[in-house]
Amino acid sequence: MIGSEAVIGLPGDNKVEKYNLGGKSESVVLPMPESQQTLLDTSIEFNGEQTIMKFTKIMKEAGEIEISSADNTFLWAHGSNDVLGYHVSNRASVALNLSSGASETVAVPNKSAWLAHGIMAFFAWGVFVPFAVQSSLLRDLLPKGPLWYKLHRGFNSTAFAFFVVVFAIAVTFTSKEGATHFDNKHQKMGLAMFIMAAFQVSGGVFRPHVPEEGQEKSVVRKSWEVGHRVLGVTLLACGFWQMREGIALYAIKYSVSESGEGSLGIAYWVWIGIMTALIVLGGGYFKLKNTNAN
Repeated sequence: MIGSEAVIGLPGDNKVEKYNLGGKSESVVLPMPESQQTLLDTSIEFNGEQTIMKFTKIMKEAGEIEISSADNTFLWAHGSNDVLGYHVSNRASVALNLSSGASETVAVPNKSAWLAHGIMAFFAWGVFVPFAVQSSLLRDLLPKGPLWYKLHRGFNSTAFAFFVVVFAIAVTFTSKEGATHFDNKHQKMGLAMFIMAAFQVSGGVFRPHVPEEGQEKSVVRKSWEVGHRVLGVTLLACGFWQMREGIALYAIKYSVSESGEGSLGIAYWVWIGIMTALIVLGGGYFKLKNTNAN
């Protein structure tokens, strides 16, 4: 846990030491100073099936989190090799009373909030935005008139509203958990997408108007159309990547099994594949058809 302390054993180096956990990257997970390396009877070995680590820790030490003789919350985690690295889903929290010996597994908090974050993000970027794009590219399948535009605007507006809530949940619960904002790739991409989406929506609201029938489009209108499409495609591609990355992070945070994450990942890419095929193949077909007709 970020900001906490840990005892870490490295079988390859045959070392068991105390560490400060400054973050999730290896660069900020650092051994405590030599003066604080007070563990006793340390050992770590791999017996062919299990890695067994042993140590004795003084319960109360200056400048460190005190271990109580009553209730404590301990976290354990292990990697998949003898190199220091992130432990993925191999972790859990345990509440342990050292006087009575009573213990119970502690659930990782805020699961409902992060699940809502993911579900709403999927509807925003996996459903509403693709539908908005399709309503524009496949407008020939719709009745003549402004219906395609109303659908395009409605789906995009709904997607952006969902995205605002998604972004707010992320910021709120990252603060609540005491984590660093915009620290990993997913968080940085989310911030970049929020800025781009706000710019895209503003551009749609204040767009140059379509010229009257028989009049030629202005340079400003042509430039806006190109920019609107390029930014839209960029956002959609970023959204597809962002959602899959979010699935992986959720699986890590809440110890979802590899098979569970894999099944959800397959279902996700099947859906995204269908949405992409409708956009690319359907849009390409009607573009070619209209070109030939002209």
